[in-house]
Amino acid sequence: MRCALNLGKKLKNQAEITLIDKKSYHLFVPALYEIASAYGIKKDPFAVRLKKTVCIPYADIFPANKRINFVQAEVSSIDLENKKVATRGGEILEYDYLVIALGGQAADFGIPGVKEYAFQFKNLEDGLALNQKIDQLTKEVVSGERQMPIKIAVVGAGFTGIELAAELACCVKKLSKACSIKGKCERIMLLEAGPRILPMVSENERNIILNRLTRLGIEVMGNSTVEEVGSDYVKLKSGKRLDVDLVVWSAGTRLVDLLEKYTVLPLTEKKRIKVDNSLKVAGFSEVFALGDNIEFIDPKSLKPVPALAYVAVDQGKVVAENIYRTLKHKNLETYKPFYTVWIAPVGGKYALAHLWGNRNLKGLLGWLLREVVDFRYMVSILSFKNAVSIMWQEITVFTKND
Repeated sequence: MRCALNLGKKLKNQAEITLIDKKSYHLFVPALYEIASAYGIKKDPFAVRLKKTVCIPYADIFPANKRINFVQAEVSSIDLENKKVATRGGEILEYDYLVIALGGQAADFGIPGVKEYAFQFKNLEDGLALNQKIDQLTKEVVSGERQMPIKIAVVGAGFTGIELAAELACCVKKLSKACSIKGKCERIMLLEAGPRILPMVSENERNIILNRLTRLGIEVMGNSTVEEVGSDYVKLKSGKRLDVDLVVWSAGTRLVDLLEKYTVLPLTEKKRIKVDNSLKVAGFSEVFALGDNIEFIDPKSLKPVPALAYVAVDQGKVVAENIYRTLKHKNLETYKPFYTVWIAPVGGKYALAHLWGNRNLKGLLGWLLREVVDFRYMVSILSFKNAVSIMWQEITVFTKND
């Protein structure tokens, strides 16, 4: 989306730009965990108020006066040799330049039961289904159909798993209080296959996050590789069995099926699209790729660039610039990844921000900074009025958990 917007500014009337998406809206993924845990909202069959907080209609982002055509369709195949994209509706779109930005999908690593019993956490439907399940479990406790505590296992202690587990802890506590449930209503387990959570952060930052999780009553379990998931249990590789009411899977992503099965695309060993330092797909001069579906090795660290939202936005800017430079017969820009700044919400109005120079902000100040960053993003894609409206809805809905 960032790539399309920048190309529209650079090329104006010199090109026809088409963006294809099977949804009619842009999903603001950084707030998806809030959807899963939102509490205290008057329910309606279509979850309209919840959707408005994270779903931004493309019609608001691409007004009619901009030279960007939005096509709502699901891509069924990509013909790189003949420069054509086919949709499931039978439409064939020809292109001169193609940008592949299909993101990723949940990786189950072939573990039995994950697809059948675990809640995925990649799209709006996943977030809403999880929200409804938590509401259902709480009602069953109140009616006496289910014994306390509600046992929730969140698998994968990366940023997503940590944010979700922390927010779920706040949500269930609020629900139990509202329902006059006495005693500890929930048991939330955060399972990590490795020996420690967030191996990429410093020891001090890890301890800050661990202390916050502990205060929220979350059990952080390292060296807990999942071997099997059932309807009411999680079996670990160690042989230990955990009885659970709900399993949430946030243990990684993989290439979407459409691209993984497409043998013409050059893929790395980790099954991601192989790109050069200009984000051009290896072997195809008119095809670029960005976001979660690529693997880009940082020349400084010699490690893959992490899949972060603002990293994908930066890549979109680089791809737009390089398509423009290609048309103007100029040298392409080299992508220089930047991902050393991050903000991790850890339940309620609390976040840890890692800033330039290894400085940290934590607690309410970290949360406020996160809100400023989100607002800045909204202003970059919407009118100021619409950006304020989205942020106001988000704050008034999601702070009910805090």
